[in-house]
Amino acid sequence: MMTSTAAEPRRVTLPLDTAVLVGGAVVLVAVIALTRLWAYDVGDLLTRNTVRLSLAWYAVALCLMMRLRDTDDWRAVSTRGRLTRWCWTWAIVVFLVHLAMAFHYYHGWSHAHAFERTREVSGVGEGIYISYFFTWCWIIDALWWWCLPARYAARSAWIDRLLHTFMLFIVFNGMVVFETGGIRWAGLVMFVLLAAVWTASHRPRAAIAT
Repeated sequence: MMTSTAAEPRRVTLPLDTAVLVGGAVVLVAVIALTRLWAYDVGDLLTRNTVRLSLAWYAVALCLMMRLRDTDDWRAVSTRGRLTRWCWTWAIVVFLVHLAMAFHYYHGWSHAHAFERTREVSGVGEGIYISYFFTWCWIIDALWWWCLPARYAARSAWIDRLLHTFMLFIVFNGMVVFETGGIRWAGLVMFVLLAAVWTASHRPRAAIAT
């Protein structure tokens, strides 16, 4: 009986892990392949489409995080917890691909060029260091969740509040403040959606029952 019980989580989680791992890779490869096939300006659209895909994973991950309820979820023992961690991981993986595209096609792998471009867009070249900090925070958080899930689940709620407030501030500026047209509207829709999910997830149980 002990052998059967110990084997159960593996039978449940392995198909999920495989499905999300393969599915995420297929989506990423499809986005890159279709962009290269049909885009007139390949570099520009590869850079834009990869960050759009990253933000889609990011939004899904945040929505799922707001539905996590107990320690097993945050330790990624439950199906919901594992799915959330995979979405969070794919978001940062695709974001790193986006950074590679941006540095390859726009900056010639030059930090100085990226600094100057940031100064032209925002007026403050040092803002590039905020982008670097944002990226490292995201990488460290994802690695923490995979490498030390028990400590990740037990960490102070203030770490999550500070991390996600900072990240949402950066994403809001990137999608709404410094963008126009469809991207700005997509950003507004995303933030309205996140606010709606957050409100629903914090409703008192009595209100939900009625």
